[in-house]
Amino acid sequence: MEVTLNQSRKNDRDPKDNESLRMSNRAIIVGLVINVVLSVVKIVVGIVATSPALVADGVHSISDLFSDGAIWVANHMSRAVADEGHPYGHGRYETLAILFSGILLFALAVGIVIDAVGRVEQHPVVVPGMAALAAIIFAILAKEWLYHYTRRIGEKYHLRALVANAWNHRSDAISSVAALLGIAGAMVGWPVADPIAAIVVSVILLKMGYGFVRDAFLEFTDASAAIDKAIQEKIVRMVEEYPDVYSAHLFKVRRSGPNIHVDIHVVVNPYLSVSEGHQIAERMRLAIIDGVFEVTEVLVHVDPEDDQNHPMPIDYPNRQEMLDAMSKLLDTEEGLLAIADLVLHYTRDGMVADLVLTVDPQRNLDDLRLASLRLCNKIIKTQNRVTNVRLKTVLHGCDRGWA
Repeated sequence: MEVTLNQSRKNDRDPKDNESLRMSNRAIIVGLVINVVLSVVKIVVGIVATSPALVADGVHSISDLFSDGAIWVANHMSRAVADEGHPYGHGRYETLAILFSGILLFALAVGIVIDAVGRVEQHPVVVPGMAALAAIIFAILAKEWLYHYTRRIGEKYHLRALVANAWNHRSDAISSVAALLGIAGAMVGWPVADPIAAIVVSVILLKMGYGFVRDAFLEFTDASAAIDKAIQEKIVRMVEEYPDVYSAHLFKVRRSGPNIHVDIHVVVNPYLSVSEGHQIAERMRLAIIDGVFEVTEVLVHVDPEDDQNHPMPIDYPNRQEMLDAMSKLLDTEEGLLAIADLVLHYTRDGMVADLVLTVDPQRNLDDLRLASLRLCNKIIKTQNRVTNVRLKTVLHGCDRGWA
C-alpha cells in the first residue's frame, strides 16, 4: 500500500506564499541596485586609482548581478505547481540557477588569476591611491548590510535560494576585505600586495563556486547529503513516534530545489484492514508535510512486517485461488451455505484466513459449530500455506439499502 501526494497544499499560492514571493523579489531587487552601484564604483575607481584588486572586486560584484538575475528567475519558475510535463514540480529550476552561479564564479576566478599574475610581472607595480581605499571601505559596509538584510528575509520565509544569495553577498564583503588589505599594503610600501590580494579574491570565488556546484551536483544526483541531517532526523522521529506505527525502514529523501520529497516504509498491525492502513499512512503523510516546512511530497509504503532484510514471500496463493478451494470444501459440509467474506493476511510464517460464512438458520447451532470446525481443519490440511483460519458465521446480512 502506498500513499502519495501529487500536489501538496504547500504548492498552492496562498497569501503567505504571495508575501514570501513579494519579499524575496524586494530583496533581490535591492541587491541588484546595490551591486550595480558597487560594480560601477569599484571598476571606475579601480581603473582611475590603478588598483587591480579593486577592479577584480568590481568584477565580482558584476557576477553577483548575474547571480541575482538567475535566482530571481528561478524563484518564480520553481514555485510553479506540478503539471503533466513536470509531475514532480519545478524545483530543479532553482538548482539550475545555483549551478549557473557556481560555474560563473569559477570562470571569473580564473580570469582574475590570469590578470593578477600578469600585473605581478609588470615593473614597476603601480600603487593605488586613497580613492581606491575609500571605495573598498564603502563596498564592505554596503555588502555586509545587504548580507544581513537578505539573510533575514530568507530565513523568515524559509527561502533557501535567498539565504544562499545572502552568503554570496557575504563572500563579496570578504573578498572586499582582501582587496582592502592589498590596497593598504601597496600604499604603505608593498605594491605587490595589491595584485596578490586580487589572487586571494579569486581563491574566495573558487571556494564559493565549488560550494554552489557541489550543492547542485548533490541535488541532481538525488543524494541524501543535499538535505540537512537535522531535517532527516526530524522526519524519522516523527514517523517512529506516530501512533499505530510499529517501526520505519527504507527511509529515502531527495531535494528538488526548495522542495524535499520523502519515501518511507512503515510497519503497522498486519491484521488491519486496507482502508485503516491507508488512513494511518495518509494522516502521517499530512503530519510530515505540516511539520517539516520544506517537505512537499511524501510517499508512504505500508508493510505488515519489516521486509528490509527478509522480503515477504510472494508465492502464496492469491485470493481467487483461495476462494475456489474454500468453495469446494464448503460444499462438503451441510448447513454452511456460502462465503460471505474472506480476508487474507499474508505473514512471513504463513497465511491467516478470516472467513465469514452464511449458514442455514434452520440448523441446530451445535451442528453448525461442528461443521465450521471440520471446515477449518479441512482448509488447513489441504492448503499447506494456511497456518490459521478464523471463522465466523452469520444467519443473513443486509446493507443500508435493505434497512
